[in-house]
Amino acid sequence: MLKKLIKYDFRAVIKYWWIAALSSVVLSIAGGWCISVFASEKELPEVLYLVATLVAIVAVLGLCAFSVLTIVFVYSRFYKNFFTDEGYLTFTLPVKRSQLLNSKLIASMMASGLTSLVIILDVAIAIFIGLNKYIEKDFFKEIWDELVGEVIRETGFYAVIYLVEILLLVILFTLFSTLFVFCCITIASIIAKKAKIITAIGVYYVANSVFTFVLQMFWLFCFDSIGNWLYDIPKNLTCPVYALIMLTGILFFGMCCGILYSLQYWMLDRKLNLS
Repeated sequence: MLKKLIKYDFRAVIKYWWIAALSSVVLSIAGGWCISVFASEKELPEVLYLVATLVAIVAVLGLCAFSVLTIVFVYSRFYKNFFTDEGYLTFTLPVKRSQLLNSKLIASMMASGLTSLVIILDVAIAIFIGLNKYIEKDFFKEIWDELVGEVIRETGFYAVIYLVEILLLVILFTLFSTLFVFCCITIASIIAKKAKIITAIGVYYVANSVFTFVLQMFWLFCFDSIGNWLYDIPKNLTCPVYALIMLTGILFFGMCCGILYSLQYWMLDRKLNLS
């Protein structure tokens, strides 16, 4: 049943998402043309530079809007399916509430992953179109050898560990951000009878401010000691220490995701009132 729920939720999110994704690709092509105009060594009319500037601004704003629209599609789906009149039907389905929540999370993560891939593709298209004439044949190979090759030479097998840890951090941070917003929407729907969306924005602002303040205080009072400690690490211990630091981050965000998931499920199972 979970597979059917994921399929249903993902289709609902992707229904209009693909239009935004296709539009972002078109804008990336236009942005590539703008880059080619700015990078041109020829004397071009001033009007052409003006048009290229305007198109570049529209392209950048369009790519930003694409990311925002993905967020809107994901969270509006969560809100409408749980906390509007549609919620009466949702919670009468013969499935566990944990499956309903897991379906929303997985569909949201899939949409976020696809959005990231499309944005990376957009940037690659813009660079390729704009700078193709000025990039030498072995340019990318040289960049790869200098950046990736250097990292591998310096870190050895720890490069693989770093890559795995970075991927885990990205996944956990995305999951944390999604659960954080889900919890804010749910809290707002519990405490407010009307203006739930505005209340959710207020709850998010307060919760995010508190979380950011705590992190800033930790960074402020621990920055010097952490910096000195990292500076004094022997060179032969640098790789395992940095791997351990990223592992600590993974455990931290994993713990935060566990807490938020438990809170979200508890609110859906015990505190939700659709009357």
